Amino acid sequence: VPFRPPLMENPQTSGGQPVPMAGEMFVLSRRGLAFTASSGSRKFQAGGQLFLSPLRIVFVAEESSGSGLLGTLFGASKANVLAFDLPLATLERESFNQPIFGANNLTGVSPPLPGSACDGADIHWCLSFQDGGVGTFLPIFFGLLAEMRSRLEAERSGAAGAAAGGSTEVPTAFAVAVPETAVAEVVRAAYVDPSDPTKLYVEAAGPRARRGGHSFRE
Repeated sequence: VPFRPPLMENPQTSGGQPVPMAGEMFVLSRRGLAFTASSGSRKFQAGGQLFLSPLRIVFVAEESSGSGLLGTLFGASKANVLAFDLPLATLERESFNQPIFGANNLTGVSPPLPGSACDGADIHWCLSFQDGGVGTFLPIFFGLLAEMRSRLEAERSGAAGAAAGGSTEVPTAFAVAVPETAVAEVVRAAYVDPSDPTKLYVEAAGPRARRGGHSFRE
């Protein structure tokens, strides 16, 4: 049985998909990924898919990752995590890398949430794209990340003003919501890469439209 630590290393899933938090809307999913992460002496790795919302990246391991290329990388004996949560609000040092040898990958650093099994050590993670291009995924990811950071800055400015008046409330990793209209604008601006197998849940035409009839939200 794969190791399944608590909190951000164990987001709630159902049927191979993350369970949306209140008001959360997943924008896309992407299969064919290899996930690795380290935090101090702890190591995590598995093959599977990611789901992206305006709040977080959620990696979910697939049972079928024991076969094919992902199986070669992370067979049943090597995979040791079922799911992993990476909040956009606390994500740092993100980088898209195109090595001469090996798959294109997205790397970054995330501080553990309070109470995490990672014991206070930063989480250095890597998502490797083993199948297809990234021309659709990347602009949506970086667009949502920019939206989150812009709204966090506005929240911090408001919190600083409130603190001067006696309030000390600080935004948390999941406290800042990106409106559906802003999400639709990010999707609209993205390039449709025919080599990118990313599956969209939000159409550029508007926040209410869903490709294939999907409505992946809480």
